[in-house]
Amino acid sequence: MLGKLIYDNLQKYSFPYPIDKKICAGWAKDLPSKGETILYTSCMYQTASLSEVYSKFIPYAEKLSSLSFLGRFIKPSKDEIERAYRILNKIAQLLKRNGLNFAYLYEEEPYSGAILLELGYLDEFGQYAKSVYNFFKNKGIKRIITVDPHTHNALSRYNEFVEHFDLEIVSYLELVKDVKGVNKEENFVIHDSCLYSRFLNLRDAYRDLIRKAGIKIVEDELITGIDTSFCCGSPIKPINPDLSDKIAKARVEQLSKLSKNIIVVCPMCYANLSKYGNVKDWIEVVE
Repeated sequence: MLGKLIYDNLQKYSFPYPIDKKICAGWAKDLPSKGETILYTSCMYQTASLSEVYSKFIPYAEKLSSLSFLGRFIKPSKDEIERAYRILNKIAQLLKRNGLNFAYLYEEEPYSGAILLELGYLDEFGQYAKSVYNFFKNKGIKRIITVDPHTHNALSRYNEFVEHFDLEIVSYLELVKDVKGVNKEENFVIHDSCLYSRFLNLRDAYRDLIRKAGIKIVEDELITGIDTSFCCGSPIKPINPDLSDKIAKARVEQLSKLSKNIIVVCPMCYANLSKYGNVKDWIEVVE
């Protein structure tokens, strides 16, 4: 039932739940809307803070035929959306500074389908992947620059469901080469995205950038090692919010043994961990 509800919402709203697409697109003002290369946000940074709110309605999914009524009442706070916009604008500026040209789809941008994949609804994910792929192809898009691990992972899995998949999927982390640190006096510890670190082979990409920026990173194999660090707890939130919060709290306590300054590279990690410690996206500590 949950998979069908999410899939139906994706068909109606191009998002797992009702959202004003102006919120998703409000950060971009002067980017072209057409081009073979696009910057693709999947509205993840813009709405990550809402995951906790919507997860509370999951237990009632079987009784709800629609979540449309929620869209009128639930939206990110002013501070949350302004922060997301600053991050996305800085990503765009860094890409431009590194010689990249790209377009943005504004309110036409569809969601990646990541939640279906991560909750194990593979049939629904496959159907949705085909529709999004066809949308991109009809727009003449050939290259997609992602900005978060969940979106990158989802698009990277499209080729399992779409015959002759021919879109280039690249993370902005692979394209940015030139960054400077804005805080070089304090030590930081990195909470790794499980997807970036263990499955997408991008662990070194952001570590190298952070080090090049002159930011001091504290490492401990038992806490930040590729095989020993653990999740922020966010992926399980739709199923078990209490367990998700316990994992987040334990992870922050663990990381804080190395530094009170925690860097993340994922909007979902930020949303789940920032309740318990001093957490910043890596983009917020570079320029």
